[in-house]
Amino acid sequence: MAGDEETFEMTEEQITVVRDVFDNYVGEDVYLSVKKLGDIMKDLGYNLKKQQIRSLMETCDADGSGTLDFDEFLPLVAHEMKKKEDEKFYFNLFRILDKKKRGWIGVNDMRYILEGMSKELELTTEEIDDMITDIDEDGNGQVSFQEFLTLMTSE
Repeated sequence: MAGDEETFEMTEEQITVVRDVFDNYVGEDVYLSVKKLGDIMKDLGYNLKKQQIRSLMETCDADGSGTLDFDEFLPLVAHEMKKKEDEKFYFNLFRILDKKKRGWIGVNDMRYILEGMSKELELTTEEIDDMITDIDEDGNGQVSFQEFLTLMTSE
């Protein structure tokens, strides 16, 4: 989190809301445990699996205490907000590309899109073929939104 190249700028109002929610959860403790982290993230609208919560805790726990203080917690929330904003952007893009409104894009259409972007992205035909193979995880010839999102957000 601390090393993210892109940071999500939170407004003062957003920070205040996050602070209020954080204070409500920690009470006198001033620290979040793993359990409380899961609860607070759920209340903030992020449904994360236990393993994701543990991973977030390990990533954000700068002092290795096994708990998070507010200064460790705030960047985590900003990171999750950025991910949610990105997902919304890619969902809207997917809807535009899904011209027939079927809920999926054919792999041939996806190939055409990637080929159109190949010069900008510096992709070879072989790399595009590999991407198509990787993106169509279930091999049904259709790229679902989740498969599209995975492709667009992978490094």
